[in-house]
Amino acid sequence: MSEKNQATVRAIYEAFGAGDYARALTFCDPKVTFQISGKSKLAGKYDATNFVSGLVAKWKELSGGQYKLEVHDVLASDRHAVALASVKFARKNGETAEYRSAQVWRIENGKPVAWYEYLRDGYQFDAIWS
Repeated sequence: MSEKNQATVRAIYEAFGAGDYARALTFCDPKVTFQISGKSKLAGKYDATNFVSGLVAKWKELSGGQYKLEVHDVLASDRHAVALASVKFARKNGETAEYRSAQVWRIENGKPVAWYEYLRDGYQFDAIWS
């Protein structure tokens, strides 16, 4: 099962990287949630109904549409998958921003039901996305 979960999460990131957010969601449970902690403009809990209109729209607005996610590795078990990732983008003021995180997926019955982003530096993340 862990190989299947790893492949599922990789497929989500592949669709996400292609800008096909609707396709990325097809790999998830219909009630999937996405949570970002902290005090930034991205912080909050999102679900499949507001993932694109909420979280993705904020990413695009705050990054000037230049948001690039690089997945370094995906580790998986029967219940979880973890993507080690970095994000780079040009801020509206022209500065380049980058942060690293571990993105944890909780999986039930072969479908991701929750995503949480654990940041290497939460203060940096909040400052970047403020």
